[in-house]
Amino acid sequence: MSSDDESRVLDVLEKVSKSVVNISTVRLVHNMFYQVFPVKGMGSGTIIDSEGHIITNNHVVQGAERIAVTLWNGEVLNGRLLGTCAIHDVAVVKIDKKDLVYAELGDSDKLRIGQRVYAI
Repeated sequence: MSSDDESRVLDVLEKVSKSVVNISTVRLVHNMFYQVFPVKGMGSGTIIDSEGHIITNNHVVQGAERIAVTLWNGEVLNGRLLGTCAIHDVAVVKIDKKDLVYAELGDSDKLRIGQRVYAI
């Protein structure tokens, strides 16, 4: 990769990285004595529009009683689960904040075998 190509990639990654969020969850589980215990979970997600919709994995938020979303700047917001698909392991979480930096989703049908893709 040339230095110009690398510079362009780094510029894109720097911009898009602000759309990546941390998702912290709390599930309540029961033991055999019917006692309830909180179990914490963690994962990541990506903001997909300026209205606060976040795509994440279903296994990150499945059964969560509470969802906390931490933005790139450290701001923590309550998340609300809008929908899930366990088969595809996808979920959508919503935060109440506007004018967010978000990742523009591309068309995966246009990808070619051997083409570079980047996971953030």
